[in-house]
Amino acid sequence: MTLPIITALCGSILGILQMVLMVTVGNQRRAMKISLGDGGNEMLLRRMRRHGNLAENAPLFLILLALLEILGGATLLLQGLAIVFVLARFSHALSLTLESQPVAPRAAGAVGNLLSVVVCSVALFLKALELGGI
Repeated sequence: MTLPIITALCGSILGILQMVLMVTVGNQRRAMKISLGDGGNEMLLRRMRRHGNLAENAPLFLILLALLEILGGATLLLQGLAIVFVLARFSHALSLTLESQPVAPRAAGAVGNLLSVVVCSVALFLKALELGGI
């Protein structure tokens, strides 16, 4: 069996990013004395969405990537997907960090996220067919 090393590396980076984003939410909550919800504080809401969006998207991507890697997906494809996804997540987090909330980094993050998941899903489907899944 192929060990999912690329997925492990990608997951470790995303795990660290997730914890950094979690700490920023906690710090903002403490500073604003808001223990639940966003209390109408826009900065807290943006920090919560950075954290939540990663939590919503990373697990699916990592599962798809791991399955593709275990089934013998092409190394360059796996590396490319992992790099695009990680950069997309950083781009999204950055856009919600900046006061001006620039649209371009957030859009790049959304598109990178979408493309990574769709391409990985299609590649996984085709690999499963190739290996006799149906």
